[in-house]
Amino acid sequence: MDNIQSPMVLTYGASGSGKTTDCGYSFPNALFLAVPNSLQSIRSVCGYDPASVDIQTIQEATKIITEAKAKGFDAIVVDDFSFLAEKTFASLDRIKDTRQRWGKLREVTLEFRNAARYAGLTIVINCWEKAPSTKNDGTFVRGGAMLSGKLPEQLPAMCDLVLRCGREPQRKPWSGVYHCEFSSQYVMKDRFGIAYEMHPCPMNLGEILRAAGVPVSRKNGMEWQEDVVEAFSKELLQSQSTDFSTTVETLFGRLLSEGIEPKAARWTIRDVLDRTVIRNALQTRSQRFFA
Repeated sequence: MDNIQSPMVLTYGASGSGKTTDCGYSFPNALFLAVPNSLQSIRSVCGYDPASVDIQTIQEATKIITEAKAKGFDAIVVDDFSFLAEKTFASLDRIKDTRQRWGKLREVTLEFRNAARYAGLTIVINCWEKAPSTKNDGTFVRGGAMLSGKLPEQLPAMCDLVLRCGREPQRKPWSGVYHCEFSSQYVMKDRFGIAYEMHPCPMNLGEILRAAGVPVSRKNGMEWQEDVVEAFSKELLQSQSTDFSTTVETLFGRLLSEGIEPKAARWTIRDVLDRTVIRNALQTRSQRFFA
């Protein structure tokens, strides 16, 4: 598949659903726009301290996005955009008319969306989830990102991927998943056709984008991961087994014996498993005419 540059991704889900940790694994060279302490899961689980900036408004995020590529970042993660929208609305208290304040919030959000679309680097927007609802006039509103008015539909309009976070406890050791299907209940989208092919999809934006031909960098100093992930994934695909546990334990032990730190080894095996699951699904799909 040809390389695809500068994707724009939106994920939404409940607090604690794994969005931030996945972004830490998937985009280790990104600049995170986040409040203090919100990235603690990346430090404790992934094992590194991500580059981050604490911002107060969407306008600040827009400015940073326009400058990020020149500063050497290959991705921006906005975590959490729903909270940022709340803070931005509060900052507009000089506008006394409430409807005008909501209108201004919509305006700055769409300005952010347009800047993100043409930023020339990967943009990931994480949001809280809002359930489907019905307005007083009877109009049905699909569930999606927790934003005001028409923004839950308008912000995703320029995104390439719109994924809903979920959990499947039987998937071990990582139970997080992304849901992406044609739905009248929730806003979801996949212009790459990767997540649509498997429902649910592993919660691994890095591997989803790599499968779509998007260049996704490895953490500086851990470039070796890519060769290992590719080699181990091929081993699993060639094993023809439906139970990878024994092979995975062997591969994990091999990494530890080579002096790889346990958190880095788990990170590597995570990508091995998810790459294998995604490739299996895509290969199976390509061999069938009917879904």
